[in-house]
Amino acid sequence: MNDRELTYVKTIAEEGSVSAAARKLYIAQPSLSQSLQRIEESLGTKLFDRTSSGLRLTQAGQKYLTMANRVLKLYEDLQTELSDMEQLAAGSVTFGTTRLLGKILLPHVLPEFHKRYPNIKLSIVEGNSKQLDRALTACEINFAVMHRLMGEGSRHIDYDVFWKDPFVVTVPSDSPLIAKAAPRDSYPFPVVDIRELADEPLITVPYGQRIRQVIDTSFMRANVRPNIILEVRDYTTAQSLAARGMGYTIGPQSYTQLADLEGTDVSFLSLDERHNAAWALCIATFGNTTLSRADIELIQFFEDVIANTME
Repeated sequence: MNDRELTYVKTIAEEGSVSAAARKLYIAQPSLSQSLQRIEESLGTKLFDRTSSGLRLTQAGQKYLTMANRVLKLYEDLQTELSDMEQLAAGSVTFGTTRLLGKILLPHVLPEFHKRYPNIKLSIVEGNSKQLDRALTACEINFAVMHRLMGEGSRHIDYDVFWKDPFVVTVPSDSPLIAKAAPRDSYPFPVVDIRELADEPLITVPYGQRIRQVIDTSFMRANVRPNIILEVRDYTTAQSLAARGMGYTIGPQSYTQLADLEGTDVSFLSLDERHNAAWALCIATFGNTTLSRADIELIQFFEDVIANTME
C-alpha cells in the first residue's frame, strides 16, 4: 500500500461511488476502478459491497479505512514536520567542539543562533580532536568545529579550513627572552628564534595532545630539544604558570584570551613562520554525511564569528 491507494479508498468511501470519487480526484473513472480492483485483489478481500444506492464499506473496508485515516494523518504530520525543518521552525543539530575552542566561540554563536531559531534543539559533544574524529566517523555528530595540524588529512573526514592559528610564546614580562625578540612586519608580537628557547624552562601539555604535536614538530624542525619542566593537561593552566614566572609556554594565539592572567605582568612573542608553529581552525564533516539545512545554517554562524572575532 502507498498513500495514493489509501487516498483512493478513503475518497471512494466518502463519495459513495467510484465516479464521484474519480471526479474529486481528477482521474478517469476506469483507472480508479482498476486501482480499487488491484487493491482488493492484493488484500484478498472486498472493501466495498456494491448496492443499488452505491458502494458501502464491508467490515474489512471499515478496518481498512480506519487504518488509512491513521496512516494518512501520520503522513500529513511528517510532511508538516519536514516542512518545518526545512523552514528551520523545528529540528535538531548535534555537533562537536573542543572545550577550549568552545569557550571562545560558543558564547558568540549559540545565543544569536537560538534567538533566530528558537525551536532548533542543539546538542554539543565536547572532546579533544582525536575524540571528535572518532565521533564524526561513527556519525555521532553532524560536524565538528576543531583544529587540525597543518597538512594533516584523512581519507574519511573533510576539513574545511577557515583560519590559520599561529602559536605564540607566553612569558613573564621580566623574561630574558624578551630582549632576544625583535619586532617584524606581519607578526603580531616581537619574533623570537625558537632556538633561543631551548635552555629556558618549558611548561606544556602532555605528549599526544595536538598542541604538543605542533610544539614537538617545531623544535624538531629547528633541530633543538626543549627543556620541559612540567606537563599539565589544560593549556590555560600552563599559560597561568608561565605568566607567574615559572617558565614559558607555547600555544595557539587564539587561546591567549582564555588564561587567568589577571594580576600578572605577561608578554607574548611570535615564532618565525618557517618553523610551522601553527594549526588550522576548521569545520570537519564525515565524507558521507548529508548536512541538514539547520546544520548548514549553524555552520554559517560559526564561519561569521570566526571571521569577525578570531585574532
